[in-house]
Amino acid sequence: MIRILFVCLGNICRSPMAEAIFRDLVKKENLSDKMIVDSSGLGGWHVGNTPHQGTRGILEREGISYEGIVARQIREKDWDDFDYIIAGG
Repeated sequence: MIRILFVCLGNICRSPMAEAIFRDLVKKENLSDKMIVDSSGLGGWHVGNTPHQGTRGILEREGISYEGIVARQIREKDWDDFDYIIAGG
């Protein structure tokens, strides 16, 4: 199982969009049983929130689901739990 974590500042814009797009690609390639995709933020300001309305609008326009994506803050154990941590600014 390959585990990928996308990280941005607050986990409501960039990293949840990356998570949703990557999950969509993984699903289309029938790799869902081989990959786990998640996202998190450096800060905890938005913990528990769904993606930003602008992010949701873009994903909806492109027909990409963001169901189940809820902001969370990165944890120390993520370094052990994920094979790849991809950060964007």
